[in-house]
Amino acid sequence: MHPSLKPHNQQGYSVIEMLIAASVMLIVTSAVVTLLRNSLTVATVAYEMTDAQENLRTAQEWINRDLMNAGDGLKSMTYIPVNTTFIQNYLTRSPVADATMPANASNLGILVTDNNVPAGTTVPGPPLSGPSPQPSPTPITLLTGSDRQTILEIDPDLPTNPQIFPSSISTNGDVITLPATTTTADMARFSPGDIYFLTSARGGTFGTITATDATLKTLTFATGDLCGLNTAPPNNRIKDIATGGATTLQRMRIIQYFVDTGGLLRRRVYGERGAAFRDNVIAEHVLSVQFVYSLGLDTAGNPVQPTDTITTPEQQVNISQVQVTVTVETPHALQQGSKSQISTTTSTSLRNMQFRQALQPRPTPTP
Repeated sequence: MHPSLKPHNQQGYSVIEMLIAASVMLIVTSAVVTLLRNSLTVATVAYEMTDAQENLRTAQEWINRDLMNAGDGLKSMTYIPVNTTFIQNYLTRSPVADATMPANASNLGILVTDNNVPAGTTVPGPPLSGPSPQPSPTPITLLTGSDRQTILEIDPDLPTNPQIFPSSISTNGDVITLPATTTTADMARFSPGDIYFLTSARGGTFGTITATDATLKTLTFATGDLCGLNTAPPNNRIKDIATGGATTLQRMRIIQYFVDTGGLLRRRVYGERGAAFRDNVIAEHVLSVQFVYSLGLDTAGNPVQPTDTITTPEQQVNISQVQVTVTVETPHALQQGSKSQISTTTSTSLRNMQFRQALQPRPTPTP
């Protein structure tokens, strides 16, 4: 047969060749899938860690900013009697014992500590809208083992927070009459539920407005307010402060940081305009916030051992620095079914505390 007339070779791939090709394709595909999976894992870890770091950075920035301003507006004031019940209900389980305080009152320091709160510790939830008093909202449970920190500083919104000099204060300390020059617009700045700070040469204290009268230009600080700051004679705090002579009225903020059981770091502010207090969530997925206090030098010039809680009046006025440690976790599990944790520590000098110490004799710090 002529060669050109021979049939073409119709033979296909053998089974072995097909298996080899399939194996090669499987190996290549597996490598590509593994590479993609690793890339996705790296991207997820990077995203989760970035989120955690952002929470960490935000928490530290907020806390340290308020610590830097701690004591603004208080100058050399060291006598701030506040109802012990209010402090225990809202600020700390263990107020500093001070024998110089009136009955049922505790001296509120620039910093108020609450170290390693135990399980079941709660604080009232944000108040409902409307004048005080009002029904108690659902309590917020604090995260076990984390710290609470309370900071005093003046409300920086000076255009709406001027110093006011009342023309008179009632004998019982529950009604304050504003100057005759007070206008209707001025009276509109005040509303029931607002917390104000009253100062004189004797010291300062907090009170809650329960009623206003634009015609009489009066502010009433009756008992039964939401936070329980107002008291009746003979233990009325406003009356006590008014014995120091000329009294001023101004908003002073009580700022508190705490972590709830949902891992939310909350910044609660008492003394803001238009409410007894307001809550803001500063960071999420927070596992712990811890504070350590440096107390400067003793009378011999030796450093005093830092402490994680303030227990004496001497310590209250001798804090020089605060060390803040915040620990957060990633929102989701990353490796081996667990969440990654990161922590950072910062140290902030309290310039206003050091200024106060320069204005008055410095007691010996007690560790």
